[in-house]
Amino acid sequence: MKSQVLPTPKHSRVRKFLRHPLWAPLNQREAWDRLTTAVNPLWSLIEVRARVLSVVDEAPGVKSIWLKPNARFKGFRAGQHVLLELEINGARHARCFSFSNAPRADGLIRLTVKQKDNGPVSAAGHALKPGQVVRLSQAQGQFAPRDSNAKLLLLCAGSGVTPMMSVLQKLANENLKQDVVLVHCGHSDSNIIFADELRLLAVQWPELTLHLHTTKHFGRLSNQKIAELVPDWNQRETLLCGPDGFMQTVEAMYAQADRSDYLQSESFGRRAAPVNPDAAEHVIARENTEQVFTVQAGQSLLDGAEAAGLQPKFGCRRGICRTCQCKKLSGTVTNMLTGQVSGPGEELIQLCISTPQSALEIELAL
Repeated sequence: MKSQVLPTPKHSRVRKFLRHPLWAPLNQREAWDRLTTAVNPLWSLIEVRARVLSVVDEAPGVKSIWLKPNARFKGFRAGQHVLLELEINGARHARCFSFSNAPRADGLIRLTVKQKDNGPVSAAGHALKPGQVVRLSQAQGQFAPRDSNAKLLLLCAGSGVTPMMSVLQKLANENLKQDVVLVHCGHSDSNIIFADELRLLAVQWPELTLHLHTTKHFGRLSNQKIAELVPDWNQRETLLCGPDGFMQTVEAMYAQADRSDYLQSESFGRRAAPVNPDAAEHVIARENTEQVFTVQAGQSLLDGAEAAGLQPKFGCRRGICRTCQCKKLSGTVTNMLTGQVSGPGEELIQLCISTPQSALEIELAL
């Protein structure tokens, strides 16, 4: 019996005809996108972009950026984060920042950025002016309370308060009768981000118990101090965010009490892997898979992936087209064109011009 050859659907023939190179660039979204951008920088057919409305001082070295995204943005949930992409010296750089406000009817978003040493994105973010346009990713992450009826404890230090603000505003806006305690740690009174905003929120929403802890006056926020401030801490669902040392202390506290299941942590990406530029090779892990491969010292991630039998997308192999761009979740790389060393957290990198300086975890689409 001969197999039956099905006719090609008419819409497939039309689509193939319209995609023919003969019609380029009229059939290329990127070309139309460049045209719309020339008319209005906020417009895009393929990218999330946002206009800067204001930049507000929150604490020494900390600014909040209020943004109005374009229609490509799909919104966010309290506790999520986003990649903020800025052009710095002709190159695109991106870092992850949590939303520091709850979703609003007017669609405005607030990103709160702490200036970091050798942090080009945080420095460029602080330098933004009203009217400028930036690029964003879609919202990401699952950092939020699991049970709206359970007692809740929020533990944060420094800029770790940013996702907590988003969560607290959402709970207060919904006027939930949920027992919520926030312990927020900073070096001094002037360094506690959102201190006045949190005090006002505690007045407006009596379900919130607020503890602002300054290490200058009361010392490091130890396990004993947490238990003193919140005697029933081990009976509460807990959200944790802050510097690695602070988070490791709290995680050990919960593990020792066999309460790790009660704890969710947000570390603005994965924990920093030790940087070792003298290593002969580094291990590269793919997110949500058990697959790992190694990349030799000085070798590009693209070459290393291909040597391991993987087939990531690529184009020019020279750092121009960005076809091989992917998200680094943790670890440190060096840009082989500029020599610039990345941060240890989440950011966009190009496989063809990035070589590892530590173990990495990346999102690698094949």
